[in-house]
Amino acid sequence: MKMVYPKTGSVIVRDGRELTYTHIQANQTPSRSVCFFFPGASYSFDRPYLYYSTMLFLSKQIDLVHVHAAYGKDVPDFETSSFAKRSAWISEDMKTVVSQVLDQQEYERVFFLGKSLGTVPITCSLLKEPRFSRSSAILLTPLLRENLVVADLLALEQNVFLVSGTADPHYHQPTIERIITSKPNIHRYLPQNAKHSLDIGLQVDLSLQVLQSIMDELGCFLDKSLDI
Repeated sequence: MKMVYPKTGSVIVRDGRELTYTHIQANQTPSRSVCFFFPGASYSFDRPYLYYSTMLFLSKQIDLVHVHAAYGKDVPDFETSSFAKRSAWISEDMKTVVSQVLDQQEYERVFFLGKSLGTVPITCSLLKEPRFSRSSAILLTPLLRENLVVADLLALEQNVFLVSGTADPHYHQPTIERIITSKPNIHRYLPQNAKHSLDIGLQVDLSLQVLQSIMDELGCFLDKSLDI
């Protein structure tokens, strides 16, 4: 059975809060690549898309950093703040984690994966930094109705894999059409009738088919990204 090698860490962020993370090595020795995982507000690492993404990255010998953040629970005034303030807040916290990990260990290639709210620091902050100009990103159910997110997303030049179900309240067809016509670097997978959870109603078979299809597409995206 393949072994993985996790270790915990933490950083002090805004207002003196401690933000913890788990740094998982695919092997005893560090990989050449790492992916930072940013969860959604209520989507933890044991939920299907983060759980199986974790398995997929590790199977491709990519180290991981799971950042443990639950802003609705940890930060009482987070939900009542403007979206711009929340975006700046979470982006600053995630950058602090990323910087600490990369200061401690050097990687040749950096990936970012976010779910829902966790996609915000990727599009609105991290991929704007010159040091991540060659990074790749996976955006699971991004907030496509937020103007701030859309503007930054359409400005990205890096390779991006974007997943959004057509029944997701955050799905926005005009934004998707702009991506299709002007952003060949953004690879899209848009499962029909999938919700924000990427499930299709209560239909188990169809929901599992979507999960399998997305993992297949993500695997192809990772292989191509690693070859660049």
